[in-house]
Amino acid sequence: MKLKPIVLAALACVCAAGCRTTKDVLDDYEKNLSLGNYGGSTPELLELADKRDDSQLLWRLMAAATLHFTNTREADAIRQFDLAEAVLQKNDQTSVFAQGGEGALAMMTNDRAFSYDGGGLDRIFTCVYRGIDFLCTGNRDNARVEFNRAAQYQRNWLYDRRKDIDAAAQKLESDAASYQKQQNAQAVDTSGPVNAAMADSAFGAQIREQTGFDPATSGRLDALSQAAYVNAYAAHLAGVFRWVNGDNGLDDLKLAAAVKPGDACVARDFAECSRGGKPSNQVWIWVEDGLCPTREEWRIDLPFVFIPYARRYVLYAGMALPRLRERAYGATVWNAVSGGQSVPFTEIESVDHLVRTEYDVYMRGALAREITRTLVRVGVQAGLGIAADHASDSRTQLALRLSQVGVATWAATSTAADLRSWTALPKRVLAVRLNRPADGVVQVVAGGQTIPVTVPEGNSLVFIRKPAPSAPPVVKMATFQ
Repeated sequence: MKLKPIVLAALACVCAAGCRTTKDVLDDYEKNLSLGNYGGSTPELLELADKRDDSQLLWRLMAAATLHFTNTREADAIRQFDLAEAVLQKNDQTSVFAQGGEGALAMMTNDRAFSYDGGGLDRIFTCVYRGIDFLCTGNRDNARVEFNRAAQYQRNWLYDRRKDIDAAAQKLESDAASYQKQQNAQAVDTSGPVNAAMADSAFGAQIREQTGFDPATSGRLDALSQAAYVNAYAAHLAGVFRWVNGDNGLDDLKLAAAVKPGDACVARDFAECSRGGKPSNQVWIWVEDGLCPTREEWRIDLPFVFIPYARRYVLYAGMALPRLRERAYGATVWNAVSGGQSVPFTEIESVDHLVRTEYDVYMRGALAREITRTLVRVGVQAGLGIAADHASDSRTQLALRLSQVGVATWAATSTAADLRSWTALPKRVLAVRLNRPADGVVQVVAGGQTIPVTVPEGNSLVFIRKPAPSAPPVVKMATFQ
């Protein structure tokens, strides 16, 4: 389905006026993280965050992550995470969709018109990273608060997703009706065609092939198991921290063991904590490896079979959806060498998997919204075209034709996928538990690179971050003596 020449010309004029986009910022951010230039994007991100626009939360999280990766700037990282937390709490009180977006009829443009919400994964990692920085700078009480918050966000995960879905549906229904009224178009109930498109096997196969999302099965909250959305890394870390700190930790370790039943490290920790003992001279190392999937835009035309109007009246019926692009590991093989013994790390959490779950839940609503927007827009185009055909004079006919082109042009220029996501999160998290060697030296081997870690007497919690093969590792540590 192609735009008529006049629409293409208008679209080109609009696009020519562009400036540095969200995608540009995200691309540069990825390059800097991949090269280990962790502070390279920080000044721009802080400048963007201080504008306090609808992407403030994203810029805060991205800036906080770069500061978190710099061991001398924990206080700055915590401050940015605090500012991000304030936005998250506002969004938890009222969904970003319920907040309404900027301007009238925001839902009829695209999801980018609404403030960045962050999803459950962002909330949990915000608390985890803030907790790690508090822990590694000696503030265990504040670390405990953060791990408590992470656990609460985890418990709220299903409720919060349902709340956002309901708010988006209500906003879409209201804006669609208002837009049709504004255009003097006949109100059209799109629920039938939307349901037909979502259930169509051929259309679904095309969506599934390009995005991995299956309209028939993916993203259904009632069908999700705990393992699909529970962050085992956050639960395990909180459990170990509480255990070595004398705060029990059994509930957190029980949750981690429930969603990762085959992980030997988690199983051992849960079993020993259950027996009531306290560890002595143990070393836990968590590795945040690689970078999680990022979003890219994919465009598709809504098939004519779902458009109940004559083809000649439809100038534009395009849709834009995000799809995930997976990224590389920091290293494919990780081992810890201690006291002459080499112990492999195990994957305690696939963040790719958690991102996929949240993406699928988002896409169930986003696809329905895009289909609805397209149906409403083409309905207005068709109404204007039909009216022009039946106009009694040439001036009225011309005015109607120009209005039809204007509606199609607006549809084309406002069609866009929301590509915002916190792209600093790891691809996966690995873990290992060791007895502290007599010399206190543990060699972490990441592919062909050796990362020396010296641990003092006591129980040590070590955190290693390696976003890409070419990026130098970041090492943080807290010891309980």
